[in-house]
Amino acid sequence: MNSSNKTLIRDQGELIRQFSQLVAQEKQISWESDVLPDDSAPTELRLKLDGKVYRYTPRYFIAPTADDILAVPAAARTSVLLVVPKLAPTLIELCRQHRVSAADLNGRIYLRAPGLLVDRGALPGRDFRVELEPRNVFVGKSVRIVRTLLTDHERVWSQAEIVQRTGASSGLVSRIITHLLRQGLLRKTDPRRFHVVSPSLLLDAWVEADDFARRVTTHRFSALSGDPLALAHSVSNALANSPEAPRFAFTQWIAAWLRKPYTEPPVMSLYLSRLPSPGFLESLGLRPVSDAGRVWFHLPNDEGVFLERRTVNNLPLVTDAQIYLDLQRTGLRGPEQAAALREWEGFCRP
Repeated sequence: MNSSNKTLIRDQGELIRQFSQLVAQEKQISWESDVLPDDSAPTELRLKLDGKVYRYTPRYFIAPTADDILAVPAAARTSVLLVVPKLAPTLIELCRQHRVSAADLNGRIYLRAPGLLVDRGALPGRDFRVELEPRNVFVGKSVRIVRTLLTDHERVWSQAEIVQRTGASSGLVSRIITHLLRQGLLRKTDPRRFHVVSPSLLLDAWVEADDFARRVTTHRFSALSGDPLALAHSVSNALANSPEAPRFAFTQWIAAWLRKPYTEPPVMSLYLSRLPSPGFLESLGLRPVSDAGRVWFHLPNDEGVFLERRTVNNLPLVTDAQIYLDLQRTGLRGPEQAAALREWEGFCRP
């Protein structure tokens, strides 16, 4: 098989040519098709299995959306094969829900027909993708868009609203929204408005892409107070009245506990736009430590974490989705608290 790494597909001709080669070289699935030149598109693919013949008509999409899957007529869903450069998990899930067959250039394939189910992952050594895909929508100002979309997963949004709430340029918002539409994570309700198709899949994609240690610098402190809530109020009041006036918002255990109590917070942590002066820290009884510590100050690479804050018990908190993200891979029962928050009916609701 072609062992190309990070091969960019720029047009439908490249998609057809690469898929034709994949079909010809396929070893695990015995496709049959009419004999065609190497650069021609198979008009029909046949799969013989257990004495039955399953016939599929390929339809080629460089950048499919959820609407492309939903547009396949119900009567044709056992005979159409969507062919794309790279199948995103959200598109696969939509294919499962609507019994639409699909394949990509990485060898990922999902086939449905009466009496047939084939669900194979990508083959090793293949990394095809669309040239227009952003490198990572979950970093920098791009992730501000995702964070805003997850503040209210039932809301119908416009691009102008996203621009206003994130401070990102209209060009960046347009590119990210287009990418999320192509990934099946968003769906248009009309030409100008859209909504999140699956908040869970969007959140899971964010978690998978996130690297907490690279997007923040963490400073840890010991504290005299043993009550995390009293400590949070003490720190919040001091910061709010400080002449240094840093931006701040609580996250992780203390924030999750305030939203949906599950386990008593072992650490009081918050995002800060800058580290307070040594004198300020000393006045709160905070002493720097190399590890552990009951107080964690996170200085973010992008101050978008301070957008979309909400106030609970007179404390500013980051968004629910951000809290959930920040509790992953933390230990100290952080993932358990995150799961309890996510299962709560008020999660990611205004």
